[in-house]
Amino acid sequence: MGNHSAWRRLFLVAALSVPIVLGALTPRLRAQAPLAPSDHPTFDAASVKANKSADSRVVMRAQAGGLLTATNASLKTLISGAYQLGDHRLIVRSEWERLLSEHFDIEARAEGSPTRDETWLMLRQLLADRFKLTAHYETRQLPVFALVLDKPGKTGPGLVPHSDSVKCVEFVPGRQTPGPDGKLLGACGGFRMASENGALRQVGNKVTIDNFVTILNGLVDRPVLDHTGLIGTFDTSMEYAPDAGQVGFDSTARVNASDPSAPPSIFVAMQEQLGLKLKPETDPIDVLVIDHVEEPSPN
Repeated sequence: MGNHSAWRRLFLVAALSVPIVLGALTPRLRAQAPLAPSDHPTFDAASVKANKSADSRVVMRAQAGGLLTATNASLKTLISGAYQLGDHRLIVRSEWERLLSEHFDIEARAEGSPTRDETWLMLRQLLADRFKLTAHYETRQLPVFALVLDKPGKTGPGLVPHSDSVKCVEFVPGRQTPGPDGKLLGACGGFRMASENGALRQVGNKVTIDNFVTILNGLVDRPVLDHTGLIGTFDTSMEYAPDAGQVGFDSTARVNASDPSAPPSIFVAMQEQLGLKLKPETDPIDVLVIDHVEEPSPN
């Protein structure tokens, strides 16, 4: 299974383990450039252990109270998580591919109540300290998906302007609170995901298109850029196959074409339910280039 499939598997396992709430994230990497080393927040304690299991499950969580846990995460996945980008935006020399494919368990804790963004910065520092990771940003021409409206000026029934009358639930880690009809309710100001009847149900309340693009970047095998022109906040609901990104960029493809009752790929679901589609293009994209990395230092 390819590297992006590993990133997608991480994303889906994490999504099904706890609700996902995403704030407004800046899609350009340069807005997330590392701080100077002296300014980096750091964990107070951290354990890094090699994971030699054959388990395909990968979980990484930044939790309340300054706790970060990663189980069976490859070094490439850890870097992708620390810099909040899909591994299709990670440029690695062949000499480091083996090391970046090795898997690790990490448990790290910081005092106080760091924000999620501060936790990712602390993971960057942990990678620099323990793996001697150095990297820099570049802009390169790469295959991307442009997120566009399927029909000009029109969205689908699953993507409507936000209404305060739409019910939502406050985000509580580890809790999947259903609505009165048993269906998943969106998190107030973010997304929640759950498996329902063989499909992955994704519900958002008062979210932006940038928030949605962040979700997509964890599910498909190219960077996604917003070309919809849509502004404001939306309430959204979509159901698709859990491993929908594997079908590639064929917008007509279904995961199981022989079974009309099977959930659609994310490409078909977006078009039919949200009125959006992913258009393959080549655009200049900011990428993270790995300059140096080593085996981790002992605990």
